[in-house]
This record gives sequence, structure tokens and C-alpha cells, in this order.
Amino acid sequence: MKERLIALLSHYLFWVVCFVAIKPVFLLWHWSESQQYSFKEWLLTIYHGFPMDLSMAGYLSLPILLIILVSCFFAQSRAFSKASKVLMVLLIVLFVILFSADLMLYKYWGFRLDTTPLFYLSSPKDAAASGTILDYILSLVVFGAALAATLALYLKVVAPRFHFSGKSLGTLPISILIGGLLFLAIRGGVGVSTMNVGRCYFSQHIFLNHAAINPVWNFLDASLRSDRFEDKYRFMNEEEKVFLMKNNSPMEADSSSVRLLKMERPNVVLIIMEGIGSNVVETLGGVEGVTPQLGRLMSEGVLFTHFFANSFRTDRGLISILSGYPAQPTTSVLKYPTKSHHLPKIATSLKQVGYDLAFFYGGDDNFTNLHSYLVDAGFETIVSEKDFSRSELSTKWGAYDHVVLDRLFRHIQEQKSYPFFKTVLTLNSHEPFDVPMKKLEEPYLNSVAYTDSCIGDFVGKLRASSVWDSTLVVILPDHAFRYPNDLSSSCVERHEIPMLWLGGALACGPMRVDTISSQMDLAKTFLRQLNVDASDFIFSKDIFSENSPHFAYYAFPDGFGFLDTSGVAIYDNAAQKALRSDNDTLLLRGKAFLQHLYDDLSKR
Repeated sequence: MKERLIALLSHYLFWVVCFVAIKPVFLLWHWSESQQYSFKEWLLTIYHGFPMDLSMAGYLSLPILLIILVSCFFAQSRAFSKASKVLMVLLIVLFVILFSADLMLYKYWGFRLDTTPLFYLSSPKDAAASGTILDYILSLVVFGAALAATLALYLKVVAPRFHFSGKSLGTLPISILIGGLLFLAIRGGVGVSTMNVGRCYFSQHIFLNHAAINPVWNFLDASLRSDRFEDKYRFMNEEEKVFLMKNNSPMEADSSSVRLLKMERPNVVLIIMEGIGSNVVETLGGVEGVTPQLGRLMSEGVLFTHFFANSFRTDRGLISILSGYPAQPTTSVLKYPTKSHHLPKIATSLKQVGYDLAFFYGGDDNFTNLHSYLVDAGFETIVSEKDFSRSELSTKWGAYDHVVLDRLFRHIQEQKSYPFFKTVLTLNSHEPFDVPMKKLEEPYLNSVAYTDSCIGDFVGKLRASSVWDSTLVVILPDHAFRYPNDLSSSCVERHEIPMLWLGGALACGPMRVDTISSQMDLAKTFLRQLNVDASDFIFSKDIFSENSPHFAYYAFPDGFGFLDTSGVAIYDNAAQKALRSDNDTLLLRGKAFLQHLYDDLSKR
């Protein structure tokens, strides 16, 4: 009896030690952020994350408990010892893989490992392109060292404990009792609430809260969540939600009060920039000298100065832009083609009134089901990585931005059908920032400067062409970027982006629009300027309507931000608490909005 109980306890403590040990490793790996905190705060991350470590250790000890229970009926333990060893080695390998992936991805994404990487496995080349060669070398070193250390600890200290002889039916009651204790550890105690990420939150500094989270538990939790959207984010009853949504929806007499275009059916070029936030655009108060071309163009066109991205990833940002549909905090609607099929699409609306459609992207258009969405939207021409020669491709992602924009310009020059709607998604200001130009020392800023120069060259050539006078150019990013790297994924500054309209089709001169708005508002604003029906875009608002409520919504991992002229509300659903709430009504409106979004998503 004693040997079996010691074996079970040693396995459980093994996992506890592993989970506690990876916390200082995480803090040291992200030294640029963690160095500002005291040793006491480092210890607090271990302390507040410890219950989650106990919970995950309980999960991983359950199969060992089952093996021990079965072994009680047999006199020999050799087969059970081998089974436990094989199982533990597999679990250790999985643990080290998740630990290593979490270390590498956090500095780019700003949140602990969940199932988001699984969304991109259908295109592993693109998924792998986010990291630099140094990232992968360091990750392999960490993986090898962690695997060697963990296996050594297990094989020398824990595995020898799993040797006992003789039946031990008397162990069964105690083992069942221990199983109950493991269940309590998994659950997080006997309280009303079960273990959740919010239990780790103890600080006003989001990085310290993230450091306390067990990445294996976080990954497992995300994997086991239901896709029943109607069950997610239930903040209030239906009557209260409907009442609050009245303040989030345009009035029946909604109409645009500003006319920007001198023609009803201009040609349109939509440039979606990869990961460029307002914090690197000097004209909007960002870093100096990074985007001189955008700065020059902003002095000529219609600049939207309080504009926000709806998400933090490309797949979600594209849906907000091209379908006027809000991003979701924990999933991507592109993952569900049957649902994305039922979304309204700007391209579809334009095709119905005679527009010729084309989409240009230097990467893999199968990434996160993008190709199926584009085909469904009606794009007749889709240019992607496969359409470029090897010499035109970067070492990681795909074709260079200048190559893609040159291809788009040649395509426009050869255009025979008018009006046209051309969309291009740039690429090289994405990790690992592989660009054929060296202007700035910081890799991200240098990549943004490169993309800025490419856009400046493209607009210059378009301006000199015969189509300029009848063309509207719309420029905005798919999302912002976590720069500087201590910028929280939840804060407002992380999501503020520029939007610029320019071109010969504009009837007005330089203009600044200070109305608070976001990517999902482009659809209705843009289509109304073209006198195209936009009634299907139920979440989109006309920025120029005097009867529309002007607010911005954005999603971050398991949370949302909601802001208007009265203030800001930021809610972390994992912690089940407001990170910021300038007024209670704004927070309730944000909750109602997110609940309504998931109600709508469940019916798509």
C-alpha cells in the first residue's frame, strides 16, 4: 500500500515542481519586461499561479492513479511500471513542446499559449514564418535542455518509485480518497468558482498576471471549451441586452451627412497594411521618421484620427474590414467556413453593382481558410504566393511588398473592365520583419519603414496613371502591433490605427475626421458613399451619420475594449473583472455588445 501511495505522490509532486520551475524561466526569458518588477513581485507570480499548477498536476496525475488502481488487483508491477513510464515520457514531451512554444510566442502575441496556433496548422509554412532563425535556434536549445532536465528528474527520482509487488486491495479506498483530493485540486478547491485564469490575476500589471498562468492548463482549457457560441459571454438577460443595444445601434432615420466623392462609382483600391498602429505614425503622435510617405499622403487626403482595429490578428481584422463584422476574443469566424459564408461582404455588394474584383497577397491565401472566404466573396482574380517567382519571395513569408504592389499596378494598367475594386494585403511588417531594406535599427520599425516606402511608390505611380482621377484609395491596417513590447494586449493604445482615404475621386480637400470609429465601420461608411445598399452590415455604422452612436469596440484574448467620448471600458473575462471602467453604463454597453455578437454568431 505504502509503495503505491508514494508512487502516486511522487508523480504529482514531479509535475508541481516542473510547473513552478517554468515560471522563473518565463520571467528570465522575457527579461525586457520582467526586469522592471521587484523580486517580491516575481515570487508573487509563483504564489498566485500555484493553485493552477496544483490543478494541472492533478489532471496529469489522473492516468497514473488509474494505473495504480488497476495494479492493486495484480501481484506483479512490471507491466504497470512500463506503462506508466511510456505515458509519462509522452506527457513530458508534450509539456516541453507547449512550454517552448509559449516562450517563443508570448513576445509576439502578448498572451499565454492557447489554441490560437492550431488555427494556423493548415498552413504550417506561414505559421512558422512568424519567428526568426534565432528564435527557432533558441527555442530548440530551450526545448532540448528542458526535455533533458525533465526526463532526468523523472527517470532518476520518480520512475524508480513505481516498483511494488503483491496485490493491494486495501489500497483501493485510500486511492479513491486521493482521487477525490486530486479532483479538488483540479477544480481549484471547494468554493463556488472552479479553477480559471482569473484566479492567477493579482496585479495591475498584466504581464505579471500572465506570468502566473500555467500555459499547459491554459492550452488544455482552451482546447476543451465548447463551440456553442450561444453559451459564451452571458452577462445579462435578453431584455437588458436588447435595451442596452438600442444605445449601440443606429436610429431608423440613419443617413450619411457628408459626401466625400465626386462620382457614384469610382474605382477603388483598398490597401490593408500588416500590423501598423498609430504608435508608429508620426502624424498621429507616433515614432518619428518611420512613416514619412504615409505622413505626406495624410496631409492630402481624408484622415481618420480616432480609428481602432477590432482585433489583434490578421484573420480577424480582415473580417472586420471586409465584412464589417466584429472580431471575437477567443476564436476566428474564418475557422468556420459555414459561418463566414453567411457574413455580408463588401466585395459581394460591389460585384452586384458591376465592380470587377481582385485580391493581391504575397503569402499563402489558404492561411486560416482565407481562400474560401475570398472565393465566396466573389473575387474573380486572387493573386497569392504561388503566382510569384522564387526570386520575388522573401525567405520566410512570401513575396516582398514592393513586388506585390508592382504586380497590382501592372494589373490596373491592363484593366479592361470598370469600375474595379482591388484589395491588397501587405506582408513584410509581420514577424520576422524580413525586408530588403535597412533604414532603422529596430527590426519592426525598419519593416514598417519599408512598407511605407512601398506604399508611397505605388501611390505615386497610380497618381501619374490615367485612372487616378476616377479612383479612391483607402489605406488602413489589419491590426496594430505590440510596440513597444511592454504594451498590454488589452490597452487602448494597442489597438489604435490610422485610416486614410485619398485619390482623384475625392471631391474634398485635406480633411481630418476625429469621430471615434473602428474597422467594422468601414463597410457601411464606404458603401453609402457609393450609394450601395449596406443594410446587411448590421454591426457596421456610418461614421458620417449624425444618428449613429459613435463608439469603438476591440477584442483581445478573452476580453474586450469599448470606448466613446465618455470614456473607456476594458473587461477581462478570464479574470471576470474590469481592467478599466470610466463609467458603469459604458461597461454594460460593451458587455451587451459582446453578448449580442455571440448571439448573432451562433445563428450564422
